[in-house]
Amino acid sequence: MSYRNTITDQIKLTEHINLITSNGLKYLHIAHPKANARISLFGAHLLSFTPANSAPVIWMSESAIFNGVKAIRGGVPICWPWFGPAKQSPTVQPLAQTKNLPAHGFARNNHWQLLDSHSDDDTCKVRLQLTPNPEMKRLWPHDFNLIAEFIISDTLTLNLTTLNTGNASFDYGGALHSYFQISQPDAVQIHGLDKQNQTSCKLDSNVDIICEDPAATITLADEQLQHKIIIENEGNNAMVVWNPWQTGAQAFTDMPDDGYQTMFCLEPAIIGKKAVTVAPGASHTLTTKLSVTAL
Repeated sequence: MSYRNTITDQIKLTEHINLITSNGLKYLHIAHPKANARISLFGAHLLSFTPANSAPVIWMSESAIFNGVKAIRGGVPICWPWFGPAKQSPTVQPLAQTKNLPAHGFARNNHWQLLDSHSDDDTCKVRLQLTPNPEMKRLWPHDFNLIAEFIISDTLTLNLTTLNTGNASFDYGGALHSYFQISQPDAVQIHGLDKQNQTSCKLDSNVDIICEDPAATITLADEQLQHKIIIENEGNNAMVVWNPWQTGAQAFTDMPDDGYQTMFCLEPAIIGKKAVTVAPGASHTLTTKLSVTAL
């Protein structure tokens, strides 16, 4: 049974925003004249974004698991405070040598608190907050306040702000692991993966690459859908480009075997040896803004 059919309660927050509980998890449903969106409080995870009179922008796996334990396949998972395997991240060394740390950090596998929300005729704004509990401190012994801000209108902006609430500096990495909906692989092309805007990418096989020092604006053009998704990023030092293709998709229990044909990941990331250092009392924000225009 779809989790959409197991709603147990619904609370109206502000105009256009409802808090819904389903299978024990909480979701924010935004139904605004300019766009519809859905956000899971588990992981502060954007599940969907569809501007008015537009095709869906965000891809969600039909086999995604919503159990409050496993990270959700699709949408925009928040990878924090490291990206990829912990042992390859400078933000957790040497802790990773002695602890079994989850890939992509722990932000996407924890329940966030609703901090506040706002809605008017032009936009909806939602802020979610994650603060450390004992298990997080065991994995990553730093004091922090992590805030995910979603600004939903005919565009979508996601601001992930890391605040150091402790007495010592720390380094962090991560990514906004964005899964984009596409029509079919041979219909899409990516532009702007470097600052000279010379590098483009077509999807015709497995791809898993890191583009260092990317342009601030990336464009995903879809000839069949006759639109382009403009992705504007700030605070990152890389773009991760990923599609598992057929063999990779078949290895995932939470992705249909043909799921790779309708998704493409373009992820603003903080990775490698250039992790961000946040001083006590200071903060850093990783931002992605999505907009859709006709080709």
